[in-house]
Amino acid sequence: MPRDTETRITELELLVTHLQRDLDALNSVVLEQRKQLDRLGKSLDKLDHQVEDMLDGGESRDLLAEKPPHY
Repeated sequence: MPRDTETRITELELLVTHLQRDLDALNSVVLEQRKQLDRLGKSLDKLDHQVEDMLDGGESRDLLAEKPPHY
């Protein structure tokens, strides 16, 4: 192989190595974001259920008749 071709192949190999590293890093970020979205989705579902319970009547108690905790 002529020297020019060897140099080009080496440069391409280096480029592929760097791109693979960047791809791995991006993949890691995407996976972490997926986990975070799953956690946020579960939290949102829980809050939705709590709001639905409150709108459906939830607890029926007379807040005016209750004594504050310091009494």
